[in-house]
Amino acid sequence: MIKQKFLFTALIFSLLFPFQNAFADNASSTLQSSSSKTSPTLASTTPGSILGLQAPPVPPIIAEMDQAKTLLASVNLNHALAPVYKKNKKGKTVLTAYNLTAKDIALAILDPATNNVVVTVGMQTGKTMVFKDPAVDVQLASFNGVNSKFQINTPANGTVIALKYLISNPDSGSKAKIEKGLSSAIYVPYSDALSSPDVIKYGADYINGVITKAAAQLQYLPSRSVPGKTMTDAIPPALIKSLIYAEHTDTTAILSGSDIQGTMDKLNILFATNRENTFNYSVSTAGARGIAQFIPSTYTSLVQRHPEAGLIPDFVAGMSDHVNSVKAMYVLIDDYAGAVRVKAANSFAEGHVFEYGAASYNGGTARVANAVNTFGTEWDTDHSGQINSLQSEVNSLTGQVKTLKSKIKSVKDAKTKASLQSQLAAAQSQLSTDSTQLTSYKSASLRNETVNYLAKIYKVIQYFNA
Repeated sequence: MIKQKFLFTALIFSLLFPFQNAFADNASSTLQSSSSKTSPTLASTTPGSILGLQAPPVPPIIAEMDQAKTLLASVNLNHALAPVYKKNKKGKTVLTAYNLTAKDIALAILDPATNNVVVTVGMQTGKTMVFKDPAVDVQLASFNGVNSKFQINTPANGTVIALKYLISNPDSGSKAKIEKGLSSAIYVPYSDALSSPDVIKYGADYINGVITKAAAQLQYLPSRSVPGKTMTDAIPPALIKSLIYAEHTDTTAILSGSDIQGTMDKLNILFATNRENTFNYSVSTAGARGIAQFIPSTYTSLVQRHPEAGLIPDFVAGMSDHVNSVKAMYVLIDDYAGAVRVKAANSFAEGHVFEYGAASYNGGTARVANAVNTFGTEWDTDHSGQINSLQSEVNSLTGQVKTLKSKIKSVKDAKTKASLQSQLAAAQSQLSTDSTQLTSYKSASLRNETVNYLAKIYKVIQYFNA
């Protein structure tokens, strides 16, 4: 285990960063004064074009955000590294690595009383943030990287309309490796204060434009899942939209039906405020990235198998481009459904192509094909009740077989023994049948996660069709 020499660490940390206790404050005061100008009132903006589609007027708050992002672009974020020491075999204390101990975060806050955008810089240590700028009173409400939530006390009723954040990977190792892994991101974290009909519509229009452009680029490609049809005929774009919303909305809220509208609105607000950057900084521990949440191996394989789709070869670049990401989702769903068609030829129903692909997206083609072959039209439902019932039957028959075998050993009467042997044969036969069926059901039944995933997608489709 690597041990830190804290006295040495503190000393060298101070030498490397003599402003460690004030580096965020100094930046704050400078930026505060440089951003004290009143932003122009934005009563209306001219219509633009989103991905070749005629777009509605930009909501005033979105225009304010874009100006705030421009302000943040010029902000320099500092970071601090602490050296890590340990003793070598000769007992000498040597420098072995560095830890990223602190980094700046910049917020652009809209003051509704003056319509000013105030920029302030704070310091993040772990999952805590401190803003010592006397001109603002900001508290971190919940940490979630670029989508963290803040409580703004001063200016009163202020709203974070953009932030600049240092993404780091890794946080420990060589100095060069840590600093190479640092990249700044400008993002608008979700806030209820940003909710308004025009913002929600703007976000919905944005993602509709992305899907429309992606579908247009694929409209002549033949479908693997439904031979004789194009990919976009086999899988209507509206279903891909449902998949996107299902991927990035709260499962409990959707399945319970408690707040489907509010859940959809939250996602539309993120699309409106971040547009092409929405979810681009969302990376799972498995490496799944972006709006499509592909992992590198899946995407690389898809690019290689389908050069006709014209997907961006580089994984990070491909997942950072929304149109390309949606194209990849489209191709993968069709690809997966095509694989299910091959594996479940006798039970495949062309009317369920999207569902087969979506289930495979979550649970794999082999299990989906097994479910289709085994359960027919009930392939996408929860079969835990049947499995539990079969398991109970198998357990009971196993006990019967054991008891009968014991009795047969102790019985002397030939007629009684013959009767018991007949019962044993029947029990063993039924046990074999039930065990085989149980194994089949277990291997074919979709996991609860996939069943709920499909149920969520069905709810979203119903919502959009309402």
